[in-house]
Amino acid sequence: MIEETIKQFLQTTKQTIQSHLSKERKNICVVAYYPTYRKQYGDLIARLKEKYNVITVVDRILNDAFESSGHYNVLFPWRVIENGRTYYLNADIEGIDLILTADQVGYENGKIDRTFLSTKAKRIYFPHSLVEATGATEVVDYILVPSKMAMESFKKSLKKSKVKLLESGYPKLDRAIETYAYRDSNRITYAPSLRYVGGDYASLNLFSGVENSLIETLLDSTDYCISYRAHPINFQNNHPFYHFIKAKWNNESRVRFDEELGNDFGNTSDFLITDFSTIAFTFSFSSLRSSVFFAPLHLTTHLAKFIPNVSGGGGQIRSLKDLKERLRDKRGVEDSKRIEKFRNENVYYVGKSEEVILEQIDKILQGEL
Repeated sequence: MIEETIKQFLQTTKQTIQSHLSKERKNICVVAYYPTYRKQYGDLIARLKEKYNVITVVDRILNDAFESSGHYNVLFPWRVIENGRTYYLNADIEGIDLILTADQVGYENGKIDRTFLSTKAKRIYFPHSLVEATGATEVVDYILVPSKMAMESFKKSLKKSKVKLLESGYPKLDRAIETYAYRDSNRITYAPSLRYVGGDYASLNLFSGVENSLIETLLDSTDYCISYRAHPINFQNNHPFYHFIKAKWNNESRVRFDEELGNDFGNTSDFLITDFSTIAFTFSFSSLRSSVFFAPLHLTTHLAKFIPNVSGGGGQIRSLKDLKERLRDKRGVEDSKRIEKFRNENVYYVGKSEEVILEQIDKILQGEL
């Protein structure tokens, strides 16, 4: 029964996409399967819409700005899970010239590769990290690399690849810089990397214990309000350990749980604390305020050599004692010149990424790149 339903859905959706394709303009499909990555494009889709026919493709309807940014929006999930079995969806549609994607979920196990939606369309990947290689590699034709740090990382992972790495900048950062307007809220944002996905329960308990100890320390040793900003996958997928932490602090007036997508949290944060999430670089590069890297479980990152450039000169902190010393009388702005210099020397085309990417897409569609 489910197989027949999927077959009918694929047939209907394929016809819908075909009906939206233009014969006069080049056709671009923008695929988004994680809501958190819908922000990666900045205003780029609206700009593409002026010249090309743009169709956004999503796996859930949220009625957000992304879904209204193109000419058409189509529901086309990359997989369906029913009774413990996974069904992967696909359709080869003639007439699609270019496919853009910013998230890597579709590339698990190669289920969404060079044949997904089209066997002929060119494919561009927007990395969702500003500073390191992420996601799709061999299943795309072009990667729009945001920074020198990311370029170094991609070159190491794609030594013998034919994928073209383009110096392109980072629309999400440009948007964050453009919309940054600090509002004094006496707030620290704590934004750890992805938690509670796989692993044994002993390790998960250890992580949640660290999270709670950190919140207690911040409440006891500072007068700040604490905004806990989990990785979106944690709250979107209802991970139980995340809900355990929420329940513990539900009645504490100085603690809030931020589940909003986008960068608005930066406008109300004096500074940001993380273990090694690359959100720290986006925050510091847009606000020119310091990030603090707190990793008591000795989590390490290959980005360690870059941390001092956005953290007031220090590296990862390993103890609550050292964290309290770092936070004492800290307002997060004393290192703004160092952060701005590092950003401008390492991020490609700051403030101009959309113009650069539009030009690159023009050349790709004209067969010049």
